[in-house]
Amino acid sequence: MSSIDSLKSSSIGETTAKAWEKTVTDVNDIDESLANARDLGQTRLNYSRLTAIGQLSGYDSVDIYKTTVVSQRGKLAISLRNASGSDEKVLDLSKYETYLNELKKQTDPEGYAKEQEEKQKELENQNSLDLTAPGMKIEVYTINKQGKQVLIGDSSAEKGTKTRDDLEQMLSGEYMASQGEYYIKVSRSDEISSTEEIPYALQIRMGDTFKHDYIATEAASSDTKNKTTSKIPSTSNNGLLSSVNALEIQATRYQATAQMLEIGYLNMADIYNKNNKLF
Repeated sequence: MSSIDSLKSSSIGETTAKAWEKTVTDVNDIDESLANARDLGQTRLNYSRLTAIGQLSGYDSVDIYKTTVVSQRGKLAISLRNASGSDEKVLDLSKYETYLNELKKQTDPEGYAKEQEEKQKELENQNSLDLTAPGMKIEVYTINKQGKQVLIGDSSAEKGTKTRDDLEQMLSGEYMASQGEYYIKVSRSDEISSTEEIPYALQIRMGDTFKHDYIATEAASSDTKNKTTSKIPSTSNNGLLSSVNALEIQATRYQATAQMLEIGYLNMADIYNKNNKLF
């Protein structure tokens, strides 16, 4: 069984819910946006569970999905797991680590204390996603009344920030969500190589139970199939075009305007000459 099939099987599990399956086609990186998000369907309280089975590859760095919450209000749960998650069987070295720690306490108490302090800091900054989908991150967006996208959850944000806390609530199934469109952006964390393939399973539900299982399997983009990478135009941190690109676009506009004025002048001159010949 492939890692993708294994993820799908473990994510769905044993359930009496009626299953509905479909295939959604990935898009190239340059076209990956909220507007082109793969639609997973509606999320309804104690009614539906949505699952997306996909893979980030060397030619596909980001995937964006969309769901429409149709219930007035309820607890929204989002989960993400990959083949490196805690479900895999690993060798139990706990007894050895306990013995090693005792040895460090006796031989180097100051070094041991410093090491434990550093480990505690790492644990405090660790998020739930590190346990189920190490090497990945999630961002969740909505659209406000002005039609602008708003980031409401971010697994890579600093601990203590609202976007980080809200994302943690989503991962624990405690986030209170209301009606509207929600966009889930799945990508690699910064420390993971951009060429590493990461199969994953994304799941969305609202409430404690569900009657219908909606499963979407993502088909590879044309970039992945052709082993090419579409390039996204260079942008600054605020999402605007870089100054170089802006100048190039402005210069092109000025050139086009000058050409239009030149053509208009030549046309007027031609008309004037023709009119003079008539008299």
